Amino acid sequence: MGSFTSLKTSKRALGIGIVLIAAVVLVPAMASFQSINAIVNTHYVTIKSPIEGALDGFAKMPGQPIAQGEELVRISNTRFKESAVNEMEVEQKTLAERSLGLQQHLKNLQQLQKDLQNRVSVHRIHEFLRLEEQLAQAQSEKKAQESLIREQQLVVQRQALLVKENFISPAQNEAAQYALEVTQSRLDIFKARIRLLETEKQAVKSFVYLGEGRNDVPYTQQRLDDVRLQITEVAARLRENERRSADVQLQISKERESMAVSREVRMLAPSKGVLWRKFGSNGTEVVIGTDLAHVITCDNLFLDVAVPESSLGSFDIGKPVQYRLIGSTQWL
Repeated sequence: MGSFTSLKTSKRALGIGIVLIAAVVLVPAMASFQSINAIVNTHYVTIKSPIEGALDGFAKMPGQPIAQGEELVRISNTRFKESAVNEMEVEQKTLAERSLGLQQHLKNLQQLQKDLQNRVSVHRIHEFLRLEEQLAQAQSEKKAQESLIREQQLVVQRQALLVKENFISPAQNEAAQYALEVTQSRLDIFKARIRLLETEKQAVKSFVYLGEGRNDVPYTQQRLDDVRLQITEVAARLRENERRSADVQLQISKERESMAVSREVRMLAPSKGVLWRKFGSNGTEVVIGTDLAHVITCDNLFLDVAVPESSLGSFDIGKPVQYRLIGSTQWL
């Protein structure tokens, strides 16, 4: 009887132990939910290559933290060609030589202009003095003719009285009258010459030269007008050449700045985070637009977990959860 009671007590103890073990194992499982369909989700930034070249200094590995502004990789373009800059420098040199030639040509034309202006001035002064001399001579001859006319008029008057007194014949009186008419005609000729000389004098003052068998301006004046036109044309060509030279120099400066940027680029981390993926290593050749790395920011990090509807009852808002990353044994 004692043995039977002891056996019964042992069975009860064993049953109670099994119940306790089941409670320890099953109750936490019933109160929680485990899933392997969880994804760490966040925003990431794609770092792309702005130029073509080879990667260098790409030492960071995925999973390592990075600071904002930290250098991730350098891209060096050792095959960068400077042919465009060389061509523009050759053009710049040609424009500079052309400018020197145009400046010298303009200087020679300006000197020729001065010489021609002096010659035109000398010619004008000489022509003005010649006309004044001829005008003075014509006026003197006019005065002489006027005096002669007065004298001949007196002679005609005296002879008319002598004819009345029959001291001379009428033919002698007529001869004196004819001589007076000839003298008056000569006076008219000198008056007309004076008017012509005065007209030519006024024209010379206006740089116009009158006369039969001659141009309105002398050959020197014509050459001076031609030189002035050449000076205007050469000055315009020089200004255009200098503007083109300035434009080419500006293009060279911009091209050199572009070359400095395109020859080597340092890629910096846009923000604080973690290097999630890298798509190359040192020496890798890339082209423009190639993905180099993905950088994630941990400020808005969240877990995306697939939960079946049958387990929704075991979740409460604000209730803490535990998670473990793949490859790690630590629960967080």
